[in-house]
Amino acid sequence: MRLAEPARWWNARRAMRGGVAVAIALAVGLAASTSLAAQRSVVVNNAGGNPLHEGTPRFTISTSGFVAAELPLSIRLEVALSADFAAPLFADTTVSGSVATIVIPRLLPPSSNVWWRAVARTAQGALISSQADGPRRTSPWLTLIAPNNLNGSTVDANRPRFTWSSPAIFLPVTPWRYTVAISRSSDGFVVQSATLADTVFTAFADLESNTPYRWTVSAVAGTGDSLRVISASSFVIASANAPIATVLFQNFPNPFPNDRLNATCIWFDLRRQSDISLEVLDLRGNHVAKILPGRGLGGTLPSGRWGRAVVNSDSGCDERLSWDGTDDFGRIVRPGVYLIKFTGDGVTQIRKALFLGR
Repeated sequence: MRLAEPARWWNARRAMRGGVAVAIALAVGLAASTSLAAQRSVVVNNAGGNPLHEGTPRFTISTSGFVAAELPLSIRLEVALSADFAAPLFADTTVSGSVATIVIPRLLPPSSNVWWRAVARTAQGALISSQADGPRRTSPWLTLIAPNNLNGSTVDANRPRFTWSSPAIFLPVTPWRYTVAISRSSDGFVVQSATLADTVFTAFADLESNTPYRWTVSAVAGTGDSLRVISASSFVIASANAPIATVLFQNFPNPFPNDRLNATCIWFDLRRQSDISLEVLDLRGNHVAKILPGRGLGGTLPSGRWGRAVVNSDSGCDERLSWDGTDDFGRIVRPGVYLIKFTGDGVTQIRKALFLGR
């Protein structure tokens, strides 16, 4: 019995040594695994800026730190409309390889916030994600640039140049196609139109001077998305020649004020030099405010186009020929319909103005 005691002691000691060795091996393996995970990385690059200037963004995804046993990788790009990437995702594309370039095949929604990330899946099923990027603001699909002033535009060429913008579309998605149309404001008749891929169009025939026009652009993307945008207001081509008729145009904006303008602009053409009267009346014909003569302008005006801002100005309006909803004493009048009465060159004309109050 005494001889058996040393044997049991040696066996217990040998088992303890084995357990320590196993524990050390497990600790070393865990540290190596943690170190390997720390070395893995997934990076997503996009040069679209913020706001994004791309309608179908292009992403470059790169990975590093993965060992041969973990290959091949599957790379998944996720684009979401919320920071938590909740389903449904706006875009969800998977490719194979350690490096990938992905173009989203769908047009990003206009004027929206988006987030994106990439997830790499190893051959064993482990998932390693990149940092989420966002929010990035998307651009409107179509923006008319010029001539497109809210208060009206005056241009000095009978063949004006029209410009607009859209977010870029990358292959394999087919680029934008545009149809631009120029129409008379008076009756909507289209005087010129063209279909093109560019965002610049120059009228191919002379437009009439002193005639209000509006322009529209219809855009179609290779994704099948489309929209149509009309200019914010009319544009008129200035001419050195005298107007062919005396006319009071409809004031604008109407109704007023709006979120940009406190006053309504008054335009009129004068065929020949004349004594002019321009005033605001209520619906009963009572005088409310005098505009002409006054405000630095005399009662006799030479032939010309009045009320417009100078050529290439963004104001669209001569402030001397506008009405801000006040009477002759500077008091704000009640909201309602008022009459703008013009008299000159043997012509009397009236236009209605709707004042919303302030």
